Amino acid sequence: MATVYTANVVDNCSYDDFVWIGPYNHCVWHPQFEAFNSVEALLELKLSPQCIVLSLQAEEQDKCLRALRKNDATFLSHILVCHESALSPYLANGIWNAEYDEGYQIYQLKRQQIKLDYQDDPRYKLLAYLWSHQDAILEPHSVPEKSYLYDYPLLRCFGINPEESFSWLGELQKSQLIEKAELSNRLRFCPGCHSGHLNYIDVCPQCHSIDTELQSSLHCFNCGHVGAQASFRKLNTLCCPNCLQNLRHIGVDYDRPIENQHCNSCQTLFVDAVVEAKCLHCQLSSKLDYLHVRNVYSFKLAIPGRTLVRQGRSQSWFALEPGEQMTSAQFYWLLDWQNKLAKRHHQTHSILSIQMLNVDEFLATEGEAKGFAQLDALQERLRSVIRVTDACSNYTRDGLLMLLPMTEMGQLKSIYSKLFNLKELQSASKIELSVKALTLPADMGENVGEWLTDQLLKAKPI
Repeated sequence: MATVYTANVVDNCSYDDFVWIGPYNHCVWHPQFEAFNSVEALLELKLSPQCIVLSLQAEEQDKCLRALRKNDATFLSHILVCHESALSPYLANGIWNAEYDEGYQIYQLKRQQIKLDYQDDPRYKLLAYLWSHQDAILEPHSVPEKSYLYDYPLLRCFGINPEESFSWLGELQKSQLIEKAELSNRLRFCPGCHSGHLNYIDVCPQCHSIDTELQSSLHCFNCGHVGAQASFRKLNTLCCPNCLQNLRHIGVDYDRPIENQHCNSCQTLFVDAVVEAKCLHCQLSSKLDYLHVRNVYSFKLAIPGRTLVRQGRSQSWFALEPGEQMTSAQFYWLLDWQNKLAKRHHQTHSILSIQMLNVDEFLATEGEAKGFAQLDALQERLRSVIRVTDACSNYTRDGLLMLLPMTEMGQLKSIYSKLFNLKELQSASKIELSVKALTLPADMGENVGEWLTDQLLKAKPI
């Protein structure tokens, strides 16, 4: 049964906004809590508390974290722990202390901005989670006892198998909803059974035997015999076992060959052994070039993902309304198609790039919740510049891209004036805009995205 603890300081929160699980230790700065002895008691009531504090032993705490993130009513809650545990860096949102309120207020504000229907889709659950919690990163977790070596604890709670999580995240990254944050590790897996439990062995380059050893050898100049140094010893002198020549001076009578490794199976002398990987599960031996390489990244929410969470709209393959943004892949395809038409029919098209130069600094100053609200307002203003026949992409590394068909550089004056008015309007909110223009037709090559990036880097801002 739940117990209510009331402190001297009570934030503006409802009865079940704050939940405490485990033994309760009162402090004067605590808000009002509804306390539970176990996570099962909380989940039975099907409550959706805003903030959950865990005061449990490490093993029990990890079990509780998994249960809370698996449950639809609590997976998005702001969860704080009194002490670190193995899974708390991956499933909790920080340590419970007197400074909790700042992070909690940001969480409340950002959660109120979510318009995406996320309950039945693990992709959208991940996006909503990364948006709700300040500086949230999807971190990989090392599990060396498992053949896949790394997993993502949060994705496991969302029902994604560890073996599938890497390809699942790859597809989400291709859709530009998330982006790489940091490379955590680089792994190699068996090409047969895909296990990461490999043993790297030095083998003979001739017969691939593992029975090799270091051996000091000598080379007799008189007869050319090469053999183990021990076979040349005779009392206190060196003598060639083949021609019986006494070897007195190195460099004159003999030398030491660079081949210092010996195979006991085929008697070959060699300089460098060949390294092979033997799978500890299926026993398959593979050359290193044949192993499957996997980069393990942490991920963060990308700008299109943030937009999707706040606007609640999925990006369609084709833009259905004037000014509606299409995916960058569709935009690049459209550029390629229009470029071919321009060459064939001697037409001229223009491309505009509107880039926000100081987005990171602006968000750091204003905060993500308030900052993105202003960026949304700017995006709505940009819609007024877009004509019915224009095409617009998602915001990418090259900025907000617009294709203006049948438009030459000299016809852009009216659009420029509208953009400059926007720059003046945005000066109060300190968002710096850079506008660049390109024309088609052009020799794009096979990779339209790379061509566009290179050309925009060379172009001068208007």
